[in-house]
Amino acid sequence: MLKRIFPLICFWFAISFPAYADINTAPLLRYQTWHGEREIDALGPLFSYTSGPKHKLFAFRPLFSYERNDQTLSWDIFYPIIRYKKDSFGPSFHFFPFINAGTNYKEVFPFFWGKTREGERYGGFFPFYGKMKQRYDRDEIEFFLWPLYIHSSKGEFHTTHFLWPVFTFTNGPQRRAFKFFPLYGYDTKEGEFEKHYLFWPIFIWQKTRLNTDRPQSYFSVFPFWVSEKSPEMCSYTFLWPFFRYYRNKYYRHYDFPWPLLGYSRDKAVKSFSLLPLVKYEESKHQKSVFLFYPLYKYEIEKKKNETITTTYILFINRYERWFKNGKLYFKLVRFWPFFYYRLDEDREKTYFPAIIPIEDPGFERVLAPIFRIYYHEKDNAGNVYTKWFWGLYSYHKEGKKETYHLFPLFNWEKTPEKKRLSLLAGLFQSITNKKSHYLKVLYLFNFKLNK
Repeated sequence: MLKRIFPLICFWFAISFPAYADINTAPLLRYQTWHGEREIDALGPLFSYTSGPKHKLFAFRPLFSYERNDQTLSWDIFYPIIRYKKDSFGPSFHFFPFINAGTNYKEVFPFFWGKTREGERYGGFFPFYGKMKQRYDRDEIEFFLWPLYIHSSKGEFHTTHFLWPVFTFTNGPQRRAFKFFPLYGYDTKEGEFEKHYLFWPIFIWQKTRLNTDRPQSYFSVFPFWVSEKSPEMCSYTFLWPFFRYYRNKYYRHYDFPWPLLGYSRDKAVKSFSLLPLVKYEESKHQKSVFLFYPLYKYEIEKKKNETITTTYILFINRYERWFKNGKLYFKLVRFWPFFYYRLDEDREKTYFPAIIPIEDPGFERVLAPIFRIYYHEKDNAGNVYTKWFWGLYSYHKEGKKETYHLFPLFNWEKTPEKKRLSLLAGLFQSITNKKSHYLKVLYLFNFKLNK
C-alpha cells in the first residue's frame, strides 16, 4: 500500500507548484528529472522513487526495495534476509535461512520438493527422509535420518554414507572406495589413481594421473615429511609448511623457513621474500612488490594492449588503474572505511564514508544510501549530480540545466530559457524567463514584474 500511496503524494505535491517543474527541499523532499527519469527522494535517504521508460525503483530504507527494468525484477525486504528476483533464468525467492525457491525446486525448512528438467518430481522432510534429483552436482541424493544414511549417484558412480562422514562406500565402473574416517580409507580407479590414508591426515600415500605420461606420486607423514614426485618435478617438505624444496625442469623454489624466507627462479619467473620486510615476484606478464607485509603491495600486469596497475594497503584498501593502448579507461580507489571512487568508460562515482565494502544491487538499493554522507556521480556527457548529507546541499547539472541547493536557505536553478531563485524553502521565489519576471511569496501570491 505504501509503495502505491507515497509516489502519488509526492507527485501531487510537485504539480501543486506549476511555476516550475522541479522541487528541491531536500533532505525533506526532492522531485526532479535525471538522465531522462523522474526521481523523488524524501526524508533524506529513507524514501526513493524513480520512474523512467525502461526502469522503475522504489525504496523504503532500510526495510525494502523494488526495482524493475527490461531484464530483471527484484524485491529485497530486510536485505539480505528476504529476496525475490525474476530474470532470464526464471523466478527465485529466498527467506534466509528458512526458504529457498527457484524455478524447479522449493525449500521451506524442513520440507523441500521440486522436479527435474524432464519433469520427474522429488521431495522430502529433513532430516528424516528425502530424495533430491539434479541438485548439488548429483543426479540423485537420497537420505534417511541424516547423517545416519545418505546415498548419492552421478552417472554410473554411487556413493553411500553411514554416519557421515565416518563410513563411506563408493563403487562404479572400475572404481572402488571405502573410508572409515579418520582411521583408514582408500579410493582406487583402475588405470587412473590409487589413494590411501591411515589416521588422516598423518599417513597419506597415493598415485594419480596413471593414465598419462606424467604419473604423480604423493607420500606424507604429516607434518614431519611430505614428498611429491613425477617425471617432470619433485617437491619435498620438512616440518610442513616451514621448509620446502620444489624443482622441475626450469624452475626452483625454496622456503627456509616459510613464510619468512623464500626464493624462486626460472627463465620467466623470479621471486624473493624476506618477510615482513619485503617480497618481490616477477613473471613475463606480471610484477608485484610487498613492503612491510601485509601493509603495502604494488602490482602491475600486462596483457595484449592492456596494462593494469594496482596498489594495496592492508589488502582491503586499493588503488587500481586499467590502461588500453595507453589510455586510461578504468580507475578504482577504495580507502576503507572512508572513501570510494570508481571511473569506467562512461561514468564516474564517488562517495564517503565507505563503511561496508559490498558491491551488490540489493545492498545499493536498500542500505547503501543511508551510510553515505557525500555522493558524487558524473557521466561522459557532462551530467553531474553531487549531494551532501542526503541532499541538504546538492548540485545537479544535466545538459544546459544547473541547480544549486542548500536547504532551507536557497535553491538556484538556471537554464538557457529560465532562471529561478528560491529562498527559505520556497517562501520567496524569483522566476525569470525571456519574456517576463515573476515574484512568488508564501507559495500563493504571484507578482509579475515588467522586464
